[in-house]
Amino acid sequence: MWPLARFRVEDDSMSPNLEPGDYVVVNRWAYRFRPPLTGDVVVVRDPDVPGRFLVKRIYQISPEGLVGLQGDNAARSRDSRAFGPVGKEAIIGKMLLRLRP
Repeated sequence: MWPLARFRVEDDSMSPNLEPGDYVVVNRWAYRFRPPLTGDVVVVRDPDVPGRFLVKRIYQISPEGLVGLQGDNAARSRDSRAFGPVGKEAIIGKMLLRLRP
């Protein structure tokens, strides 16, 4: 498995920082040697839709290691407020950079 992966932003849940059509490059090995931190922007597996990925910001980490996720555009984001916190195993990787088409 390569350490870097590219994902396309499909909606405006992270607007204005990430817009539909942007690409994010993520480091899939980012959390091998350190835990996720609040404020990190991550790509996660959608807990409700198999095969779909979400780009969200970590806003909370519980003592049990569950990660709370939220979109920067809270009014337009389906995130942990809808599906609850996710386990660290749902995180694909940490965003390294944004590519605008």
